[in-house]
Amino acid sequence: MNPLKTAALCIISSLMMLLSSPSHAAPPGIEWLVDCPRLPGRALDQEVVARTQCGIVTVPLDHQAPDARTYRLTITRVGARQPLERRGVIFARPATPQADLRGVFAVHLATVWKYYNTEAYRTLTRFYDVIELSPRNGAADEQSAWDMEFVRLQLGEQRISFLGIAQGNLLGAGYAALFADRVERMVLIEPVEATTQAFEALPATLRLKGPYLQSTTTDASQCVNRWVGTYLAQGRQPPSSTRCLAD
Repeated sequence: MNPLKTAALCIISSLMMLLSSPSHAAPPGIEWLVDCPRLPGRALDQEVVARTQCGIVTVPLDHQAPDARTYRLTITRVGARQPLERRGVIFARPATPQADLRGVFAVHLATVWKYYNTEAYRTLTRFYDVIELSPRNGAADEQSAWDMEFVRLQLGEQRISFLGIAQGNLLGAGYAALFADRVERMVLIEPVEATTQAFEALPATLRLKGPYLQSTTTDASQCVNRWVGTYLAQGRQPPSSTRCLAD
């Protein structure tokens, strides 16, 4: 094997071993990488990839004891097309957060939004960053919500929006329970039972009205997608007559 290729593979392997593991060495913060070695090279929109940054986030293992051990997560940020006019950030969490730790969901989401031919999705593409933070080992818990708050502070954002699907909603609900005053807009698609109380405790203007019908048909899926974009970009809620709202 080519020596340079062997060295590159060793570096990537070492990086992956270090991620998501407790540590004493690195101080808390975000270290942005030169590129995104964990993203697959194929089947991704290259214009979106060109706007993507990847990094390592070192957070306290226990946010209530920040001077003790630390923990490494990965962060993926797809930047707004017009960064000088950026309006905010949207954290995203897929339905099965543990299934893929490479940050592909953020890239996929930004790509889908790019090709939706509506003013709302054009707004999201131009003016909002999409951010994906890798999960800790195990289910989302209070420390995971603190991780997201830590990243918000590192990025200097006053408030954040959140989009989650199914099990991915646990992070958003946990964040809402602790930091409701830092929520810009929150969308939980197909929420699990454990998220209901925290989500409904948010003021109505900070959460997309629901519940929605399961997106099992093209018609229902398009309806849900339309209102997700409209709410995140413009803050507009669907009327009660919306066909994809459950009774």
